[in-house]
Amino acid sequence: MRLLKALFGRTALTILAILLQLLFNIAGIYLIDGIIKAFTDGILILGISLSTIILGVLEFCIALFTTVRITIRDMSPDAKMSWIVVLVFAPIVGSMLYLLFSHNFPTRAKRLLHLDINARAAVYTECPDDCADVLGDYIRHSRQIYDGSRGVPRKYSDVRFLNCGEAFWETLLVELEKAEKYIFMEYFIIEKGKMWDAVEDILARKAAEGVTVKVMYDDIGCLTRLKRNYWKTLRAKGIECLRFNKLRPVLSAVHNNRDHRKITVIDGKVGFVGGVNFADEYINEIHPLGRWKDSAVILRGAAVQNLIIMFLTMFDSQDATQLENYEKFIPEYYEYFDEAGIVQPFGDGPNPLYNTHVAEDVILNMITNAKKYIYITTPYLIIDYNLSSALCRAAEGGVDVRIVTPRIPDKKIVFWITRRNYRRLFAHGVKIYEYTPGFIHAKNYICDDEVGMVGTINMDYRSLVHHFECGVWMYKTECLKDIKADIESVFAESELMTPQSAKLSVPKRIISAVGSLFAPML
Repeated sequence: MRLLKALFGRTALTILAILLQLLFNIAGIYLIDGIIKAFTDGILILGISLSTIILGVLEFCIALFTTVRITIRDMSPDAKMSWIVVLVFAPIVGSMLYLLFSHNFPTRAKRLLHLDINARAAVYTECPDDCADVLGDYIRHSRQIYDGSRGVPRKYSDVRFLNCGEAFWETLLVELEKAEKYIFMEYFIIEKGKMWDAVEDILARKAAEGVTVKVMYDDIGCLTRLKRNYWKTLRAKGIECLRFNKLRPVLSAVHNNRDHRKITVIDGKVGFVGGVNFADEYINEIHPLGRWKDSAVILRGAAVQNLIIMFLTMFDSQDATQLENYEKFIPEYYEYFDEAGIVQPFGDGPNPLYNTHVAEDVILNMITNAKKYIYITTPYLIIDYNLSSALCRAAEGGVDVRIVTPRIPDKKIVFWITRRNYRRLFAHGVKIYEYTPGFIHAKNYICDDEVGMVGTINMDYRSLVHHFECGVWMYKTECLKDIKADIESVFAESELMTPQSAKLSVPKRIISAVGSLFAPML
């Protein structure tokens, strides 16, 4: 299983492209040379065989055509550079990989299905009140989120911060026990163990009581964690279970678009969003990477409707045979909370299903509009030029910019690339901490005590470009104080890095430099 997962990695494909290109060159020269010798005694031009010249011209033409296509395409400059580097080393095979993996064109059936799903969901994502009277200068940010994701801004909803996986799990179990109508769960990772077994027991019991239970997990995310037929086990217990984007032995960019969301909705009354998956390390029952630090939020009120629609549209996208009637899952009324702030849950995903990179825009807006400070926790820091420049400009302008990453990594090469990216940020005054007790998986953002975001969104290309993600954007909610206090407590447990303490050995610098070239493809 681990081998299969590794084979679908972009780094593996890039190395494979170069090796295949070398084999192609050798085979091509022998083939063309054999054809020429069949009709002549062999031709040399300036001491070079004609077969070598023909192959070289063929490679040049293919590489030139692909490079022009990449140059004029609307895509990240960083991604363009990565593909062009591949073409330099592997013109023909690189072009084939580009055609196979750089696009994500849905089939006609998929496009029609998404149009149908979006049309049926449209009535539930209308925005009768854009909250302009409350949002003030941040109205543009909120509208951009709505335009990109149809995530409606909500007044009078309650949001509470859960500062670790243990708090999330304990709260979730209590709320699951209260379910009377339905439970929706959408997660990137599910693994058998203490955490998930407790949840599964409740789900099975609730399903037996007549509660509608729907579970969806990512097929590749659970590739090494669940048995391949586990979805059948859940269905046998009365739980409607789907695997997102089922792994098939087909070369396609579709496999690169994973469902990285973590959502639970209960009866339309309560919703959860955050970084916590269902595996025992998330609640520190086991410690493969030291202490695991994560977070989530629990929502109540009208903001939960955003999660209902987000879940149902994704669930329907994986099974066109049983499209749901969304109306039956929308509560007649939502609980009212005397909350002064705005809560705006939103989804994000790859082109062409989403026209903009919603999550990246949210982060950029927070960075560029920060006046006093912006604090960020993220497990990875592999960002494009736009985000890096925004962080540098903010720090140069006197904003206190602080980022926390893990000291103990889950992926060593990604960790080395993350550390390599510190250099430019250090030079412009950005403060970077490493969480020394272990692995920080929380994806939290807070700015000026006014806006913040908690969700599934890492600061890397996969989250910002390739994956389906979700987050909760908040404006002047009470829980922002809790988020800030939690991040400040993380600072106290972390080491403030310096260029010297973050220095990599020569082999690691070489590997990270090469890896950085292909970061948009990782």
